[in-house]
Amino acid sequence: MFNIRLLACVGMCSVATVAAVGPSFDCSKASLPDEFAICASQELSELDNVMAAGYAFLRASTGNDNARQVGLPLLRMRQACQGNVSCIQNRQIDAIKAYQQAGAPISLPVWAVPSPQTPQPTIVQNVTNVTVQNSITVLQADLDAKATSAAVLMELIDQQRTLSESGSDISLFALTVLEQLGGELNEDIQDLQAEAQSQYGTPVRPNNGNNDLSARERSKNFPPVPYYVAGQEGNGEFWLEPLVKDTGELVYKLNFIDPEEQNERITSNFELSLDELSQIRTALDTVYEWSETAKSNRIRRRYEKTAVCFPAAQCAQKVQGNTSTQVDFLIYEDGATGARIIRNKGAFVEPYNMSIESVALLAAYLDYVAAAAEAEFNAGTATEESLDALFK
Repeated sequence: MFNIRLLACVGMCSVATVAAVGPSFDCSKASLPDEFAICASQELSELDNVMAAGYAFLRASTGNDNARQVGLPLLRMRQACQGNVSCIQNRQIDAIKAYQQAGAPISLPVWAVPSPQTPQPTIVQNVTNVTVQNSITVLQADLDAKATSAAVLMELIDQQRTLSESGSDISLFALTVLEQLGGELNEDIQDLQAEAQSQYGTPVRPNNGNNDLSARERSKNFPPVPYYVAGQEGNGEFWLEPLVKDTGELVYKLNFIDPEEQNERITSNFELSLDELSQIRTALDTVYEWSETAKSNRIRRRYEKTAVCFPAAQCAQKVQGNTSTQVDFLIYEDGATGARIIRNKGAFVEPYNMSIESVALLAAYLDYVAAAAEAEFNAGTATEESLDALFK
């Protein structure tokens, strides 16, 4: 989401470069390597503000759909650079030129304008047809990302298969969904390899075949678990981020992501202890059981019931000073079922709705991230005595 300063510039700054102290997004919410690099660089921050003004102009003049069609591929090209500052800068300059071609009244900072003796590469294709696979480098980055996701997905499928064999109905349902996603992901990988072969005459294979990933990296490479907010367009995605606090405590931050936003991708979040995370996970089991009951009894009327709310002392009264989290079970008039995670901030309510398929995926996601984070945390806090007991 772009701030008022940038939107105002679209109307008033016809050719001026956007002055900036920091980038167009909140660095405290940065979550990707390219975002961290931009926050650490005044030059990249300045270019980011120009990019944001270009995107805001395009959105104001042509609508959200067209702006996203142009902007998302440009954003993904930048993200493919990871933390490479030179690569990020080149992609930012390319994006600014693309927005200029689309009519945005923006310009490069003086220091970024190439001299005649050293011309810089530019985007030559029509800006509305820009694709993330415009170079072998981007193709390779996209393939590596999908291969990492595939490795995480295989671990997850194995975990859910084990849980389903022990009698977990929700894991059995999640397994069906995940195996379908795995088939689609493998098709995407094959398509990328075929595209590289036909477009460049060279095979492209994943460079990161084995998955020595941290718990945080695993949490980010899980298949997207969607949610929606009633009355708003588009879907968001959950991101459960494991963190170790300065006090040495393992906690989890539940982030709510807007995947189509250029900068302010994290729209909201809140922290969960392991016990609170377990309460949400148990509530998802309950929701799934109630969903099966509703289906078997052919219930077709609007109904909702809270599966859990914590802390209990602050759930009864939703007044200023009280903060609580709850998980609700929902039945709709057509018989469909789902769930809703609500963050109660006094009398202010933040609801995040899910289909029953998303309920099963979120349960699997919580299982997977918690297991990876706890294993990593236990390894990092192992004592000499525990290691001696391990290596007898």
